[in-house]
Amino acid sequence: MHHARGRGRRASGRRAFPRGRVPVISFLRRHRRTLFIAVIVIFLLGTFVGLGGYFFTSRDMSEAVASVGSSKIPYSRFNAQVNNYLDRLRSQNVDVTDDMIKETKVGLMRDMIVDELLLAKAEEMGIVVTDEDLARDIRSTPAFQSNGEFNPQVYYRALRTVFRETPQGYEEMRRRNLKANRLKQLIFQAAKLTPAELSELNAKDRAEAAQDYEKALKVYQEARAKKNPSAETAALAKLSPAEFKDRYFQQRKASVAGRAQQQRALELINFFLRQLATQVEIRTFLEQRESGM
Repeated sequence: MHHARGRGRRASGRRAFPRGRVPVISFLRRHRRTLFIAVIVIFLLGTFVGLGGYFFTSRDMSEAVASVGSSKIPYSRFNAQVNNYLDRLRSQNVDVTDDMIKETKVGLMRDMIVDELLLAKAEEMGIVVTDEDLARDIRSTPAFQSNGEFNPQVYYRALRTVFRETPQGYEEMRRRNLKANRLKQLIFQAAKLTPAELSELNAKDRAEAAQDYEKALKVYQEARAKKNPSAETAALAKLSPAEFKDRYFQQRKASVAGRAQQQRALELINFFLRQLATQVEIRTFLEQRESGM
């Protein structure tokens, strides 16, 4: 992927940002409430924090909804993903309002831009997705299976009716997504905490963990007191008090470690994105595409 390089320097007495462009921090502050906060992966949460080097402008670019350097995000692909997400909400009897649609579009465009940035870093690092990797991913996708097995007819039908993509277009998109996801996995692995760091975190959490344990203990005792516990509490009721206590604190430690590792991974991703901020210009054309321009 080639990137447009532009290390803009502010000239004395000039506007901080060129006319028609808005710093991405302001853009995200205006749209910080998004449906995707609850469902996107941890790496995409808040990844634009501190990226003042990115700009959004309104110039047209060949039916793209956004551009990241010289890479374009097609409006057709963006629109298909928006429709798929909204269709899933409607299938769950969610009343999809105009505000929800607007927020969905903002959130999804942000996610696609972040994926393009991560893809650029993955390619720079030489991360490769082979044809075998891609085939394995496609064959294991539930939407392309029938009775637990990959079905070519189901695959082509899903591409046409659900993903609204050609096989070539979908496979290229998945290859790019897999490459970006591998970078996320590498970052998450690199964010692993040392035993000393974990001990320090658990020590800080000890008082709060003890308070929460008392609340959990009441739930456990109530479950054991019931003659006919629900399926949800039956497994809990079978534990001895010692087993319950041991399991609670093991899960608590795992939760503390997981949150800390996720936070560190997020900081590493922000570091990568801040590096790219000096090299890549981001532009969005959503208003033009929505107005038919």
